[in-house]
Amino acid sequence: MIFRRSWDAFWRKVDMAAGIVFVIAGLAGVGLASMISSALDRDPPTVFENAEALTPEVPQGGVLDVRYTVVQNRLCTASVERYITDVDGNIHVPSTYTVGRQALIEGYPPEGRETYHRSITVPLAASVGPARYDARFTYTCGMLQKLAYPIVVDAPPIRFMITPAPASVAPLTPDP
Repeated sequence: MIFRRSWDAFWRKVDMAAGIVFVIAGLAGVGLASMISSALDRDPPTVFENAEALTPEVPQGGVLDVRYTVVQNRLCTASVERYITDVDGNIHVPSTYTVGRQALIEGYPPEGRETYHRSITVPLAASVGPARYDARFTYTCGMLQKLAYPIVVDAPPIRFMITPAPASVAPLTPDP
């Protein structure tokens, strides 16, 4: 009863202009709180536990099979940059890769521990010798991250060996 009387007394004293200012100030406060929350949100959505090459030796032009074990904390929009660095320090961007995903627990949850499988084609131009495969994930989970400060996570580097491309069985030009 007392609360109702004080609430009614409050609204009798507030005119239309003050009410509009009150509503706008409330909306601005909610917006400011959202921006601060987004700015402080720097936890990566995905945490890498393990990364390994399933095919430790790959011929030039062959396929590198990779398996990641990750913990997915939340789902966010992501973009990925992938590249292979050969023994000479040359950086190659793989033209093709496949995506496979398999949950470690039944039911394939959107969050939790999962394994990811990738098959990456090693460029023919890559030099023979030790090489490294890297992937960089850029996540945008909130509005401020979309505008200015995305969360960047580097996957653990995967080291493997590039071997010479196999010789062609048939000659490229017929013998005369």
